[in-house]
Amino acid sequence: MLVKPEQLSAQLQKQLPPVIWISGDETLLVQEACDNIRRIAREQGFTEREVYDAGAQFDWNILLESANNLSLFAERKLIDLRLHSPKLDVAAKKVLQEYVDNPGEDNLLLITSGKIEKAALSTKWLKAIESQGIVVQVWPVNAQQLPGWVGQRLKRAGLSADRDSIDIICQRVEGNLLAAAQEIDKLAILFGDRPLTPDLVARAVADSSRFNVFALTDASLAGNPGKALNILNHLRSEGDDPLKILFFLTREIRSLLRMQVKIQQGQNINGVMQSERVWQNRMQIVGNALNNHPVASLEKLLVLSRQVDQSVKGLLNLRPWDELTSIVLELCNTTTATSA
Repeated sequence: MLVKPEQLSAQLQKQLPPVIWISGDETLLVQEACDNIRRIAREQGFTEREVYDAGAQFDWNILLESANNLSLFAERKLIDLRLHSPKLDVAAKKVLQEYVDNPGEDNLLLITSGKIEKAALSTKWLKAIESQGIVVQVWPVNAQQLPGWVGQRLKRAGLSADRDSIDIICQRVEGNLLAAAQEIDKLAILFGDRPLTPDLVARAVADSSRFNVFALTDASLAGNPGKALNILNHLRSEGDDPLKILFFLTREIRSLLRMQVKIQQGQNINGVMQSERVWQNRMQIVGNALNNHPVASLEKLLVLSRQVDQSVKGLLNLRPWDELTSIVLELCNTTTATSA
């Protein structure tokens, strides 16, 4: 059956089906739905768990072997299958159909994937899963829904807040649900059950999306120099340490370099990003950076990074913030900033 995310817990308390498919591109919501399923499964005796990363080279027969293998340590088993793409080939569909036809009462198959396209919902093999189990589509929270989502999250954390306080949180996180969840957790620690006011929230909540190093990195990877330089200038005005900023930029550059080497060796770009644990909602910008930066370009960026490090430490007569600007512009793959 098709189940909405907010209905999932109640449905699972009634009965655990043999297969559950959680799909969506909002990482936090997908992860929390899966955590809830795993918790309920453990409570119902599924104490063993096997995790499979189903990329392009995945041998789907392993799934059937896992389902048929009896455990020496537990009576019931959770099979955690993580799809790189919800678009499956013939072999994958055949195996899933076979599994659904004979799932075994001591197995629970949890499938996670990105968003399932509407056309796929009417296919025979997915209908078979829907008839025997649960399919949950996790939709992104849009700007109109975000205040309600934040309000519910605050209530779950034992916090009360007026609409102005909620609006401040929404403005600061700009749709980043993970940032919103982290800020709410922080507010719960800081204020406990004390009612929140706009003043308290404004002082406590960081500008999590627009002006931080992670946003700087993402704007650079996306090739948006105007936004990237705006964030970099804000960080400078706030007195941020250039070495801290350099650390995160360099970490991203090294990750890109590792992936680029694998791609040049003939590996699939999506599989490489999965192996590097790139989140689903960052794959587009990371893929953009990989298309824009060959190995030589990334090695050049690492040389620039070393110059920043040496200039901060007084070993080179250079201005660290100017050098950081050069890195950001190079990472954006442009030499001229444009408007955000």
